Amino acid sequence: MRDWLRQRLLHFLMDAEPSRPSRIGRRNISVSLGDEELCDDSPGGIDLPDPIVFKVQAVSGGTIVETRWFDYKKDENRVKLHIITQEENLAESIGKIVTMELLQK
Repeated sequence: MRDWLRQRLLHFLMDAEPSRPSRIGRRNISVSLGDEELCDDSPGGIDLPDPIVFKVQAVSGGTIVETRWFDYKKDENRVKLHIITQEENLAESIGKIVTMELLQK
């Protein structure tokens, strides 16, 4: 599952799908762990009971990843920002972020 998610994110970030329109200078995707579609632009989707939402944006000097999920124990939304510099491997860093978020959940 983690490898599949990492590959889909990398394909999207590298514009591997030429039919998908890209936004110049900005890439914004929302990912929920499960069988839901990866992109905000896709119509429809599945309402999952407890998703982790990811937003990825390329910025000057690296990439910012925002994670958001609802903590039912504390009854609050948990939002974290992760900064991935240009020197770091994007695929490995996103995999680590996904793993850490799942462990904290």
